[in-house]
Amino acid sequence: MTAGSREAMFDPSRYRAAIFDLDGTLVHSEHVWEKAKVEVTARYGKQPSRELLDAHVGRGLKDFMDELFEMPLTPEMRRAIGDQIGVEADIWLARLREPVPGAKEWLLGLAEAGLRIAICSSSPRRHIDSAVEMLGLRDIVELAVSGSELPVGKPDPLPFLTTLDALALPATQAFAVEDSIPGARAAHGAGLFTVAVGPCCTGPAYEFCPIRAESFAELATNTGILHRSATTPAV
Repeated sequence: MTAGSREAMFDPSRYRAAIFDLDGTLVHSEHVWEKAKVEVTARYGKQPSRELLDAHVGRGLKDFMDELFEMPLTPEMRRAIGDQIGVEADIWLARLREPVPGAKEWLLGLAEAGLRIAICSSSPRRHIDSAVEMLGLRDIVELAVSGSELPVGKPDPLPFLTTLDALALPATQAFAVEDSIPGARAAHGAGLFTVAVGPCCTGPAYEFCPIRAESFAELATNTGILHRSATTPAV
């Protein structure tokens, strides 16, 4: 089945909710988290490899730190390093975080069509809240779940299962929008129809996702979902 025919079968309006990842999906911020990880772990004499950094895109900090230090860290040590990474990210996010082109408009189109909007992210809650504020979506996003507050994060399905519980919806009545393999695996594991959007998302690693697009512009074209602000000429 070709990508075009797959996308033609996807009708977002048949769902009651859309669950969006944040970093890499709605905002470009992974480069900020990478910078924070590198700078903080250098204080402990560690230098994460390119492969390790890439493998933990879209995931929480626990597994990243355990792999980097080559042993399970104590909860206290993990919390101390994680807090430092979060503080370092705070410094740079306001300056370097940018909206993903077309993401807000597609999200608003879904909201206009009557879908409930939720966010399921690995980021701490304060970073989710500040990104939602930056995007001007505070009145649109009904709820947000932070994987950092849960026992396990993506690629475990728990963050998405928690989001579904908060929405009081079964997986069949919502779909997820992700940009990373760990996030897409988590959504798929929770039983959600999974839309993968991003420059690498049409590759073979994302074959398990029914819908794959390289950009929200492509997704908007293939689904017919577009916020009116994107189609109304400026006066």
